[in-house]
Order: sequence, then C-alpha cells, then structure tokens
Amino acid sequence: MKKIQSELPVFYETAHAELASALEMLAACKATESPKQAFGYFMHAKDEFNHAKSFFEMLSKRGKRASLETARNFRFTPPSLITKGYISNKGFLIDTMKLKDFIAFVYTNELLARSSFENILTLVGQITDEGKIISNIMADELRHHGMAKKYFLNHYPALQPWQLMIYRMRETVNNKARKIYDANLKFLDRLLTPIYESMAYLAGTIARKLNLNEFKREGKNLMNISSNSIL
Repeated sequence: MKKIQSELPVFYETAHAELASALEMLAACKATESPKQAFGYFMHAKDEFNHAKSFFEMLSKRGKRASLETARNFRFTPPSLITKGYISNKGFLIDTMKLKDFIAFVYTNELLARSSFENILTLVGQITDEGKIISNIMADELRHHGMAKKYFLNHYPALQPWQLMIYRMRETVNNKARKIYDANLKFLDRLLTPIYESMAYLAGTIARKLNLNEFKREGKNLMNISSNSIL
C-alpha cells in the first residue's frame, strides 16, 4: 500500500503535464499559418494526448488498489490544469510568448520530461508492460526535442548554446516552483478544511434553533410583531 501511495502523485502529476502539453501544442497548431508547422504541432499534440491517456490508465490502475479516501485525492478534474499551474489562466503559451521563446520552451521541457520518465521507468521496471510504454514515450519526447532543436538551428543560427542553457535552467526553476506551489495548496487545504467544517457545523446548529414560523407573514399584523423578531 505504501508503494501505491508513493506512486499515485507521480502518475497524477505526469498525466497533468502531458495533457497540458497536448493542449498547448494543439493551440499552437491552430495559431500558425504554416501548413507544415501546423502538421508538426498537430502530430506533437497527438503524441502528448496518447501519453496522457497512458498515464491516466496507470493512475486508474493504482487508484483502484488504494483506499477510497486516497483515490479521491487523485481524481482528475479539468480545472486542476490551471490551479496546479500546468496551463496559465492568462492564455496558451503560443499566445503569450514570442515564437523563439515558445520553441525554446518545447526544446527544454521535452528534455526535462525525458529525464523525469527515466525515474518513472525505474519505478515501474524496464521489462514490465508499463516500462515498455514509458520507454516508447521517452523516445517520443526525445524526438520532439530533436525537432525543436532542428527548428532552432534553421531559424535562429545565431543563438548560442549558453542561451539554450539559460532557457533550460529557467524551466527547471519553474517546474520546482510549481511543485512548491502545489505543496502549499495541499497544506492550506489540510489547515483550512477543519475550520470550514467547524463554521458549517456552527451555522447548521444555529439554523436548527431558529423559529422559522416567524417568516410566515400571512394573516399577521406586522405592527404587532415583537421588536426582537428576526423579521
């Protein structure tokens, strides 16, 4: 059971990241005017949707073996893509970034994703069925990284390697910041939930003691109602 509880967050977060990536690439596909570029973005989005599907299946498999309370904490809801920071509420990246920065984002994140999948591969075992799926996903991510690199070399030949390193460092920091933000949300949820429940219980207790007959105005002379009435 401890192993499942440690695996659930990994597959939960990875599924979010892959689905968000698919939506970002689909948005890029719709935004570009180049048919060749649109096709590339579309195929990239298709790969990411398939990756997300695989991770959601792995998540579901483990959720069925966990307790109901634990599984409920890892149930996917679309708004969590925004609340967890995988998609910005200000818009898709292709709308808020320069094209060069967007390609650099893809370039660095595909490589970072592959590194993360190496850890997941160790977690599930390389010779397992899930291990084979993850190995194929890693190959896709490396291919996406190579395509972004090729685009860079063709369109931004003056870009120096140290500049790409800065992009990667920035994305690494952003990924860690997102994890810290999510951890803080979970802490606040544990802290504030008992307070909300106590307030709800108190409000319910007060409501049960109210005499609701005072709200019935039919046949009553409002001038004769006590000054202490809640009316």
